[in-house]
Amino acid sequence: MASNRRTFLKTATACAAAGMVLPHFRGISHLFGEEQQRAYKVGICDWDLRGFTANPDSFEVAKELGFQGVELSYTLEGLFTLRNSEKNRELYREAAQKSQMEIPSVAMGLLNEHPFAREDDAESWVLDCMEAMHTLEVKRVLLAFFGNGELKDRPEDQKSAIEKLKRLVPHAEKLGITLAIETYLNAEEHLRIIDAVGSDAVKIYYDVQNMTNKGYDIFEEIETLGKKKLIAQVHLKDDNHRLENSVIDLKRVRDSLEKVEYSGWLVVESAVNGDWKESQSANAAFARKLFS
Repeated sequence: MASNRRTFLKTATACAAAGMVLPHFRGISHLFGEEQQRAYKVGICDWDLRGFTANPDSFEVAKELGFQGVELSYTLEGLFTLRNSEKNRELYREAAQKSQMEIPSVAMGLLNEHPFAREDDAESWVLDCMEAMHTLEVKRVLLAFFGNGELKDRPEDQKSAIEKLKRLVPHAEKLGITLAIETYLNAEEHLRIIDAVGSDAVKIYYDVQNMTNKGYDIFEEIETLGKKKLIAQVHLKDDNHRLENSVIDLKRVRDSLEKVEYSGWLVVESAVNGDWKESQSANAAFARKLFS
């Protein structure tokens, strides 16, 4: 096999020098019958690192478990809140660099309790969060719409959310930030909101468990949203099982993401059965193997 590779490389080099193009060239691995698969980075939500939510130490904990990044929580208060604190933002930036970890996204889970559509201060929080993200060089923020912030079957709240998103997108576009909405809406409903806002800065944070719980065909939805490049990020989640034992067909999820050429992060959420550290370590190993 090694000699075949050397022969191929010499041939390819000669063809390139002669201005020739090898037909249907997809890389050396493909031509030798080896599977070509996109390599995804795998992170974890900081609220699943017990006791390390909104904490710079979350990077070291996640790294020990085998993850490559941490989705940070934006909180309104707390010792290490990102809100209106340049000092804390620098702490997170330095901690990530020291541990050689990445920050795939910042999550505004607080919007579940303080609904984006109805909370007067919600827009100012998102603007401040974007400034924190700019310092941290993070490009995706999760805007949560669950609990009190639910949008499903609430047309007035959907209308309000659209108007607020319209006011926020100019700043998001300026900073190159994606506002990733995570809701219980189906693909068609999501598309209506995105079309109404009218900006590429608004996309979907797709949670495979949440959408399964609502009875949606997640593979069809991934294809629908993915073909339009509207999936900003993905939560690999299972409410009751570790990922290796998930009731969701994660191999098919992988294939669906490959099909639409998704290239973003996969962030593990929940998926605990038994000891949380053992569970998350197993989740990291399983996800990195399956999706790499």
